[in-house]
Amino acid sequence: MLLAVPGEGPLEGQVDVAAAHGLTGNSGVSVRMYVPAAARGRAGLPEHRLAALAREGVEIHSTPGRSPRMVIIDRSVVVLARNQEDWTEGALIGHHLPFTPMLVRSLTATGPADDAVAPQVKEELSALDRQVLRQLALGTKDETAAREMGLALRTYRRMVARLMDSLDARSRFQAGYLAGQHGLLQ
Repeated sequence: MLLAVPGEGPLEGQVDVAAAHGLTGNSGVSVRMYVPAAARGRAGLPEHRLAALAREGVEIHSTPGRSPRMVIIDRSVVVLARNQEDWTEGALIGHHLPFTPMLVRSLTATGPADDAVAPQVKEELSALDRQVLRQLALGTKDETAAREMGLALRTYRRMVARLMDSLDARSRFQAGYLAGQHGLLQ
């Protein structure tokens, strides 16, 4: 479970810290908590409470900026608080949303240049793979792209599926977008 705490407001994450505390221990749930660096040590997120959570198995990470109050479960379910104070107004829940992998990457990135996937993928790409990624980025239909590249349609589609898997993309559009973001089109 990924837990993002905004670190502002009167409770400053107390509810979130209590939830993380309740999920660790004997439950077997892995919890990563993302806390804005500026909020650490303040009233709702004192270092001793964060240290206690870390001893219980919660991975505590600092983020450079504020994020929305949310929970991502199994990298597929997003629970987003309706307000940023606490969870009293309920939450919006989305399952297998197309942008969830990007949300996970934005939370888990250590900095703007950090790519969880790109370095490994970049080394393994052939010239043909880069051509396929360019076709995806352009939004070219499979039949047209395969014909332009001199490939059988089935071969082209297999390559697209493999590249989508490598990029953890849920759609062809997302694969083209991620390829552009990670500089994989050159």
